[in-house]
Amino acid sequence: MIRTAVLSGIEEQDWIDRMADPLQRGIRSVLRRAPTVAKVLHGKFLGHPLHPVLVTIPIGAWSCALVLDLAGIGRGRRLHRGADATAAIGLGGALVAAFAGLADWSTTLGSAKRIGFVHGAMNLAIAGLYGASLASRAIGLRPLGIALSTAGFGLAGASGWLGGELIYRYGVGVGNDACERRPETQVPVPEAPIADAG
Repeated sequence: MIRTAVLSGIEEQDWIDRMADPLQRGIRSVLRRAPTVAKVLHGKFLGHPLHPVLVTIPIGAWSCALVLDLAGIGRGRRLHRGADATAAIGLGGALVAAFAGLADWSTTLGSAKRIGFVHGAMNLAIAGLYGASLASRAIGLRPLGIALSTAGFGLAGASGWLGGELIYRYGVGVGNDACERRPETQVPVPEAPIADAG
């Protein structure tokens, strides 16, 4: 299965630790010196991690930008301005979400640390693509800007999948008591595929 191959491929890359370990130590050191900031970034006031809440800003904004870009091909400037504005909002939202994500990632170990590092690296690349897209749009290279942001949007889907794996497979940000079996809170999910091709 592709999912297992991708995750196993990342998990086996022990060279990631040589970059991730010093970065995690630095983040933890900063957060230890600013415990109030750490609590906010970890979402203690919400009762769950802040990062998944914040990522809705870039996802929503970049989705709007993509729709406006596609709708604006061969049309007026109003759609272009809207696409540019929502792409910029998404980039700003991604920066804010990154701080919370780094705080959560700084607590990970082993495979989750490696998957999280790749997730973060992908997000950095996405931010670079959207930044380059905005710069291209600003100097009149709209087709290039649209191509760059579309590539960023596609990469965001892959990075979002890794983020989901961090939560649902590795339990990053999930409280220790959350995994207790509580049959009264959820209908069991079937193990078999939901829909048959036949």
